[in-house]
Amino acid sequence: MSAVTQSSTGEGSIPNLISLQQIPCNFAQSLETDLLEPVIFNQGSATTDGFVRFTLQNKGFLHSHSKLFMSVENDAAASEGFLNPVTGIGQVIKKAVLKIGNKTLNEVSSWDALHGVKSSLIKSENNVEREFYTTSRVMNSEFVYDEDSSVKASQHGLDNGWEYTKTSATQTPASVDGLRIPTFAVSNVNKGAESPTFAVDLSDLFPFLKVNQLPLYMINEPINIELTFHPTGQRLQQTTDFEAGVPNGLVRQVDMKFCADYVFYGETDEMERFAAANQDMSFSFVDYRSVEATISDGTLASNVIRNLGMANRMVPRVITTLANTGKGQTNILTKANAQAPALATGVPGAVAYNLRYNDRYEFTTDVENTARLFSILTDSEGVPFLNRTQYSHQKNMITTKTYGGHNQHAELAGEFFYLGTKLTGGRIGQRGLEINLKGAFPASTTLMRNFCEYLRVAKLSGGLFEVYNA
Repeated sequence: MSAVTQSSTGEGSIPNLISLQQIPCNFAQSLETDLLEPVIFNQGSATTDGFVRFTLQNKGFLHSHSKLFMSVENDAAASEGFLNPVTGIGQVIKKAVLKIGNKTLNEVSSWDALHGVKSSLIKSENNVEREFYTTSRVMNSEFVYDEDSSVKASQHGLDNGWEYTKTSATQTPASVDGLRIPTFAVSNVNKGAESPTFAVDLSDLFPFLKVNQLPLYMINEPINIELTFHPTGQRLQQTTDFEAGVPNGLVRQVDMKFCADYVFYGETDEMERFAAANQDMSFSFVDYRSVEATISDGTLASNVIRNLGMANRMVPRVITTLANTGKGQTNILTKANAQAPALATGVPGAVAYNLRYNDRYEFTTDVENTARLFSILTDSEGVPFLNRTQYSHQKNMITTKTYGGHNQHAELAGEFFYLGTKLTGGRIGQRGLEINLKGAFPASTTLMRNFCEYLRVAKLSGGLFEVYNA
């Protein structure tokens, strides 16, 4: 939360305008919206990253739920593309940076992978009723009824609001044995200006804005949002329902907009009085440091020990995923997968997990039970809306019916094995934070991602920002 000098509480007092919880509901507010064009736009290519920068105006308070609008156009003939259901339009974004002057307030690398973990925490009803239309995320599940039965449903499948169909040679166009992606959410070469446009919430991009509002009018430095895009070949998945070609995703510059909402408080000079009473302010927030390492299944089988750094920092949480980066456009999740231990004759492979810092282990013995690992994740991040098959490969709860032409069981089972831990040992010492991981993971496991959440402090004094580690 923000630490801000409070004004008096008598008649004519000014509430803490940084904290939304402390602003009375009857306090006068007005909203001004700007639709900003990028000041720099670089499309990138099949092998190089893209880049975009927006510069905000120094006025009002920046609303934390301002939106980034994006549209991805497929320029490959005879192909259709769709967005990753766990990250949606966020699939395009590789890195997100919020800068004030030459100081970096938030910087999140591998942002799309972290976004995928956070997306699993969205309630199912919000997924199907809101997220699919606004962000193209669709991780909600529904019961899929057994063949020739209207009452027995033994498996789950993705739910985008449409109905599952069966293959029919007489239907035009031919139906598929599974779930189609609605036309509005599909990109093809012929759509052009009608390519679907989706939004990314500003607070999802930058953790600072989860708990703070930026008083832009009090800042005498430029405020920039910088986003790095994945190469064009990583922005869309291939749908094989009707078109079997490989899509190439181009961010439509004409649709690339930042919808900045500037909030103004009071009816007269309340904001000027607030600024005069709070010339020195401090903000507490979190940021994420991404630590990645290329590994092999053989290394994981013998035990992986990696130092994640973070010496002398306050680290409340750590998230770890193991990805098969070889999965590309022919897979539902592309590179945003998180591999679970491999199945061996129906039994999940062994796993052992622990963290070491300050000359102690977080857990007295290595955690080996996947149910306990899921519980530890829940204690750290909240309840992920995942079934057992998605998380650990166990049971057979995912249908083989297709989504966009892809076998859901083959491509979603054991692809959401998130390891999340809330640390209890305080500040990390000089030796840093060390992960210990061992397991019988698939041979295709190639990349270990570790997201270390750490505390930071920003100070605003005389219109200038300074940023420190807590």
